[in-house]
Amino acid sequence: MQKLSNPNFKAFRARMLIPNFSFKDNYLSYLYKCIPLLGAVVLLLLPATFSTFVSKGPISLFFSLKEILLALSFFLVPLVIFYRNIKVYLYLLFPLILLSPLFIFAILLYDIRPRFELIALIMQTNLSEIKEAIAGYFSIFLPVLLIYSLLYLYFVRKISFKKISFNFAFSLSLLALLFSFGRLYLEGGFHRKPLSEVSAENLLAVRYYPVSLVGGALEAYSFSDGEMNVPEDFSFQAFAKDSLPQRKIFVLIIGESSRYDRWQLNGYERETSPRLNKRKNLLSYPNVVSGSNQTRMAVPQMITRATPDSIELIYEELSILAAFREVGYKTIWLSNQTDQEIFYSGAINWHAKTADVSIFSPSHSPNFEFDTHYDERLLPALDSLIRSSNENLFIVMHTMGSHWNYARRYPEEFDVFKPSGLTVPISRPSADNREAVSNSYDNSILYADYIIDSAIDIIDRSDVVSSVMFLSDHGEDLFDDDPSQIDYHLSVSPITLRVPLFIWTSDLYQQQYPQKQQALRENLNKKIGGENTFYTLLDIANVGIIKDDSLKSLASPGFRDSEQKYVGSEVRKGFLYSELLKQ
Repeated sequence: MQKLSNPNFKAFRARMLIPNFSFKDNYLSYLYKCIPLLGAVVLLLLPATFSTFVSKGPISLFFSLKEILLALSFFLVPLVIFYRNIKVYLYLLFPLILLSPLFIFAILLYDIRPRFELIALIMQTNLSEIKEAIAGYFSIFLPVLLIYSLLYLYFVRKISFKKISFNFAFSLSLLALLFSFGRLYLEGGFHRKPLSEVSAENLLAVRYYPVSLVGGALEAYSFSDGEMNVPEDFSFQAFAKDSLPQRKIFVLIIGESSRYDRWQLNGYERETSPRLNKRKNLLSYPNVVSGSNQTRMAVPQMITRATPDSIELIYEELSILAAFREVGYKTIWLSNQTDQEIFYSGAINWHAKTADVSIFSPSHSPNFEFDTHYDERLLPALDSLIRSSNENLFIVMHTMGSHWNYARRYPEEFDVFKPSGLTVPISRPSADNREAVSNSYDNSILYADYIIDSAIDIIDRSDVVSSVMFLSDHGEDLFDDDPSQIDYHLSVSPITLRVPLFIWTSDLYQQQYPQKQQALRENLNKKIGGENTFYTLLDIANVGIIKDDSLKSLASPGFRDSEQKYVGSEVRKGFLYSELLKQ
């Protein structure tokens, strides 16, 4: 074996590499001493490796290697700052190591990359949702996290040198910077816009780990910060179009993760909606598309004038609650979801708290025990608030609906379809327990049928001019895309965007507004999008606003088909649902 004894090589090594590295005279010894450093680098790059190789779509080996090399370049750029002690740099990267198993699990289980989408989900989740999401994997995740962290610390500790020459560090950092900048430039991240106009939203680097964490956090923060942009003097300048002497009550029930095709009312073979099937004056709309597959973007589009093409209005205008309040209605928000997200409560809760009365799910216990608050807890509150006064009311009921874990969404008496998650463990959904997962979901729909029908019954017994609208935030993928893996609603698809919409009107309403009732029937089969909810709710109540748009109201004879757009999960712009159907 050739020896490392050439005097020129020794001079180069002394000048450029590691002055205090104690070498033996053979390559194997040199490589052996590099193993701890290589091990630490591999652990740092594993999230990027999983991100590029674990993909639902086709991807080339060349592209994958380029992405991993880009990630390595990002890590090498700051190297020149720590040339005197690279171990300090490696220890400073330890927080990334602690998060790496989370990133890898998110990629493997949910196909979510460590960038904006994952960060936004973490920011706007709560302890209960985290407990339910990781319950089945906690026993695996903790050992992986422990081994991963200890292994990294072991590798760093075993590195037998700490200082490298400034020249070598500078050369590596410069090459890494040129490579990363050049790669992004060629892909269009910079040269299409002046550098001063490049933001976290359009900078291409946010796609690539680990810079994706910084860019994703900035983008998530821009979403959370937007709620502060509503002007203090904002007004819809709403007005009542009539002065009926009768009391009026209008209700919006927001469903959660409810699929259109799992309702018996919509043709499903199972009896999942026996109550609503018998309910008169109820219309079910078959061609409705949500504005997003994510709750944090879908619900605000129901209650504000925001659309996928103007999503910023979520943060720049008040919600429909304000419009109803301007015409004298008492506004109420009843939620079976908590308002205690970990980092940021989101636009939904911010708008909800502008209601005259806002009630949320009780706080969750600090331990790892599950808390169960079924949607029926909202019904006594609804009944009490209606009975407590004779005011006109606009009420929003935000349910837990069919949110995962499905078996925890309904009490035992609704466990009709079996086997289910009440008898079979489903905390780790797979092909083996797919039937129990699907049955549990159907049971949650059966329970939602009870909740909606009960709310209608409470309103109907009040004998007032009233309507109840039910609309789900998004659908749910139940092994549809992959028979061995559940997707929930993490990916955009026809399954996760098509949602049920029901509208019930009282007999007294139909007597007072026969033309609106006729329009609701005539528009039954029209194309409906998330932007239609706001205008339809106001029009049903015969409330107008400045810059009104009757063409977007289902209660208007002039209703125009929606384009049916949805907002992208990582790009704040609208995409046509019709194009998605072609894929």
